[in-house]
Amino acid sequence: MEEIKNNFIQKIKENKKYRNISDNVILREIENYMKKYQTDLYDEKFAVKIIRRQLHRIYSSYQTKGKKEIKRLLDELKNNENNVKIINEILSTTLSTKERLDKYFYIYNKIFELSKKPESIIDLGCGLNPISINYMNLEKLRYYAYDINDYDIEFINKFFDLMKIDGKAEILDIRDLESLRRIPKSDIIFMFKVYDLVVPKTKRFKKIGEEIINILKEKSEFMVISFATKTLTRKSMNLPRRIGFEMMLDRNNLKYSYIQTDNEIYYVIRKKV
Repeated sequence: MEEIKNNFIQKIKENKKYRNISDNVILREIENYMKKYQTDLYDEKFAVKIIRRQLHRIYSSYQTKGKKEIKRLLDELKNNENNVKIINEILSTTLSTKERLDKYFYIYNKIFELSKKPESIIDLGCGLNPISINYMNLEKLRYYAYDINDYDIEFINKFFDLMKIDGKAEILDIRDLESLRRIPKSDIIFMFKVYDLVVPKTKRFKKIGEEIINILKEKSEFMVISFATKTLTRKSMNLPRRIGFEMMLDRNNLKYSYIQTDNEIYYVIRKKV
């Protein structure tokens, strides 16, 4: 069976959209598929379709065609480290960071007003968000970045080295609770537009979502968890606030404030004193 799974991973990666996603993440989706459908992998066509659809939902749908340009942009940045234009071009290669471009100063100022200026940050499901570090206006910072995409993690580590940032990027699937428990403590945890992806609206995953929150509240005094307020087709949601999520926070003795922009709502969360 292990050989079958390994061959299946390669089959999934034949589509270039999924080529840079960590093998462990794809393996988890394969196992989820087998558990959900109570079946093996012999119906290859159907299995590939379902697993790729899930991988698209949690990662590929947030990419743009400009993503292939980031290596060239990093090379340009080597010759001009303070070039805001190049940094903004890099941030424009994924949809979420592109949406935040003209709002980053506002977002971080509001977050740090509600928390405090951090000296360490954990960024879960980071994508290219760590590239926005210049918008944080922080003098001293240790940055821990985690994602499921091998290429993004390699790119962020190169960016940290180039910009002389005290940071490290690593592969992590947030749904792997044992690995999540091993992340370091920090002053604040970011989890931007990720919670909805790793915690689908089903009873089975609601419990996982609550476990994730309870692990993270022991890792930091503050968490910032954001949600999209528009669909992927750019339609505004009728109810952008997540009432079920808020009820879960209340149930776990967590208080929160929220910040809203055109595209995103950010919950700034801490333990009740």
